[in-house]
Amino acid sequence: MQELVSTLEKRKSFILKVLALFASLALVFNFFVTLSCPQYFDGKYNMYFVYALIVYKIIELFIIYYILMHRHILYMKKNPVTNEFKVKLTKHTKVLLFLIIQGNTVFGVIAFKLSANVLFFLLFSCIALAALLLFQPKKLL
Repeated sequence: MQELVSTLEKRKSFILKVLALFASLALVFNFFVTLSCPQYFDGKYNMYFVYALIVYKIIELFIIYYILMHRHILYMKKNPVTNEFKVKLTKHTKVLLFLIIQGNTVFGVIAFKLSANVLFFLLFSCIALAALLLFQPKKLL
């Protein structure tokens, strides 16, 4: 189990670096390129859609954290750990780390495009950062 925790810690630190790189690239992109808001439905609903994305992402992160990590921690407290369980846990935690960075980046790009404001991309990056900081692989020990 210690091997899994150390692997997850390395992945977490790598994803934090990738997240910082994406945020930096977004700032550079914003400095050199000017975006305009799309005018679907005269642009009336763009910000409502962006706010809905923010709420959705926060709720989704809690749900996927519970499904992919927390329920396994609860299971480990009550039952012995088997090799089959370790394989399942390894797969789920890797998926969780991937979904945190991937989902927030995609939603951040969508929000950036809809609002033409880089701060919304940075907000999604901060949400991903908070999720990564709350993800504690050492709880598996």
